[in-house]
Amino acid sequence: MALNSQRCMDNRFDITHNLENVVYNELIYMGYRVWVYDNAGREIDFPAQCGNKKYFVQVAYSVAEDKAYTREFDAFRGIDNLSKKILITNDDINYSTSAVRHIRLRDFLLMHSLDDR
Repeated sequence: MALNSQRCMDNRFDITHNLENVVYNELIYMGYRVWVYDNAGREIDFPAQCGNKKYFVQVAYSVAEDKAYTREFDAFRGIDNLSKKILITNDDINYSTSAVRHIRLRDFLLMHSLDDR
């Protein structure tokens, strides 16, 4: 996280990008293969795969505002229902839907895999 903040020339601290770095590193630590995926112009932060299980992971500081909620959930549009879709935020409210599982960042950091409950 510190290196990401250091390379911002305008002294701007981007919490969401820093959270993405934390999630990326944790996914690698958990043994997932991680890459970036363009879903018809809607970037998925991290497709993650471990064995035959594939996940699409979005990271946001919060989706409490309508604009952020729409942006993060729209990224999953068009992805088949065989792949698990996960949203990781700092929000205490559970934003899970029938198609997307919401995980609070602090809970994610205690998990050993994306299948933990």
